[in-house]
Amino acid sequence: MKTKSNLLQLIEQARCSKPQAQSKIVNLFWDEIKGYINSLTKDEILAEELTINTFTKVLNKLSLYNSDFDFKTWIVSIAHNTTVDCFRKRSKGFDFYIEDSYSEIKDMEPSPEQVFIEKQDSEVLERMMSKLPKNYSYLMQLRYLEGKKLKEITKETDLSLANVKVSLMRAKKLLFEMQQKDSESNNLK
Repeated sequence: MKTKSNLLQLIEQARCSKPQAQSKIVNLFWDEIKGYINSLTKDEILAEELTINTFTKVLNKLSLYNSDFDFKTWIVSIAHNTTVDCFRKRSKGFDFYIEDSYSEIKDMEPSPEQVFIEKQDSEVLERMMSKLPKNYSYLMQLRYLEGKKLKEITKETDLSLANVKVSLMRAKKLLFEMQQKDSESNNLK
């Protein structure tokens, strides 16, 4: 992808939900974005997860991209905001480690309530995943329930890294849509 016009053409195809164009965009910028996020998080697994979230947002918001601005800069800003949002959501945990000394940490075991909530969340996730197409469900299980890295998943499934990344993004999008529908139907009750 050497010229801006080629990139703009690719972006337009991706806006039309063409899977090959979407995969090319992800592949073109994946390493740089993951590297950027990893430099912020210093955590390879978290960086992979945030990179997937970033590209999910990028593909969902392509209609908002203004071609007067550099596309890579636009993606980096989405990556930055995604990472900052993650830190905000986890801020209590991060603040705890930053402000307190390790000698003051009393008990890192989850409380019975936390174990119960995590078990319920896991059961809900498994139930929702069972409604996904089998290939998406399997990839989600490998990634989120078994905690495998992307490269491990590619070896186990014989899928390309790009295919795994895009499939996980699509699966997460479907799960999000299912969750939205469940929330809407619960609100109507």
